[in-house]
Amino acid sequence: MNEKTCFVIIGYGIKTDYTTGREIDLDKTFKNMIEPVFRELGFLCFRASDIQHSGMIDIPMYENILKADFVVADLTTLNPNVLYELGIRHAVRKNTTIVISDKELKYPFDLSHIIIDSYEHLGKAIDYDEVLRFKQLLEEKVQSLLENPQTDSPLYTFFPTMRMPSFSEEEIQDIKESIETETSVSDLLLEAESAKENLEYSKAISILEKALELAPHNDFIVQRLALSTYKSKLPSAIDALSRAELILLELNPDQTTDLETLGLSGAINKRFYEELGEISFLKKSLKYYERGFHIGNDYYNGINAAYLYTLLSVESEDIFDAYANFGQGNLIRKRVIEICNDIIASKIWDEREDKQWVLLSLAEAYFGVGDEEKVSEIVSDVGKLFGDDFSMDSFRTQQQKLTDAIALFNAKYLSSGQ
Repeated sequence: MNEKTCFVIIGYGIKTDYTTGREIDLDKTFKNMIEPVFRELGFLCFRASDIQHSGMIDIPMYENILKADFVVADLTTLNPNVLYELGIRHAVRKNTTIVISDKELKYPFDLSHIIIDSYEHLGKAIDYDEVLRFKQLLEEKVQSLLENPQTDSPLYTFFPTMRMPSFSEEEIQDIKESIETETSVSDLLLEAESAKENLEYSKAISILEKALELAPHNDFIVQRLALSTYKSKLPSAIDALSRAELILLELNPDQTTDLETLGLSGAINKRFYEELGEISFLKKSLKYYERGFHIGNDYYNGINAAYLYTLLSVESEDIFDAYANFGQGNLIRKRVIEICNDIIASKIWDEREDKQWVLLSLAEAYFGVGDEEKVSEIVSDVGKLFGDDFSMDSFRTQQQKLTDAIALFNAKYLSSGQ
């Protein structure tokens, strides 16, 4: 009897849910909840990104959709590729297709008749109790379908005599060897992330370029490549920024609503401004950060937009523009304070992986509006929880930049009595 297979239709890396603005790490869904269940049941469980391939990616992908004993399709973020591939699966397989999604999915009308099992994703992590709950639900469902397969395809409901394809023993062995012996896109992304964390940006760039050859036009890989490129500062800071900006053009930053692309575009142009001092880069950076803030209502884009408004107030020649920009920066900081405090008070606070950045963004926002007591309290808490590390150094550097900008504004407009 051939080894059973499960092909998982899911995005990889961090994806944006455009209906809510949330960023969701789908690797956590696959690695923590789906793959362990099928592995424990004796299945070979894999994604498209786990398989090394050459030539057109469509060929192995369609084969996996057609022949896998089970398919799990995760509709979180309503990725159009996932929806399309689910439709193909329903067209060629009578049963054993399981559809899942984060509980905040906004159901498209045409999916309202399909059973979708929901789980709660926290964005960058999943609560351990939720992992245990959903794994049990998924295991029970798979066991039930193994014992008594039920038609889940709308097409086979109307055409029940259609024949279904399946993998041969040789084909399954080929898949196993590809997963076990070759470097997949997933492997390359893990290598690239490790290199980036070790500040080996040239190495990360080389790995990501190889990953992009295997998965052309993949937004997540393009974003990581742009990030590593501008951080490399090679052969010079300006050259690296220019190359990173060109890389991001593929993702259409002037039109996109993707928070990661907007954040990267904002960061690149902010660094252009710091290097060249040209106000056009400051305004361009502010455009990206502010759009990301309004779309995602998130602290990262917000705290950066607030800082840039303060810088713009110093650059303004018209006194009314200067006061308006300075005031807008503080209005955004007050909103960032609300956002961060809401995050801290939420039930998922302990599970968040960005707690340090939330707290430091909150401290910067309080500093910008002049609440020194709150700043000292938060910085003390961060020091106790995380120590005096790179993040704290970044906060102090940013605090000094903000101090200088506020001092320049006061000297230019307040001390002169304007």
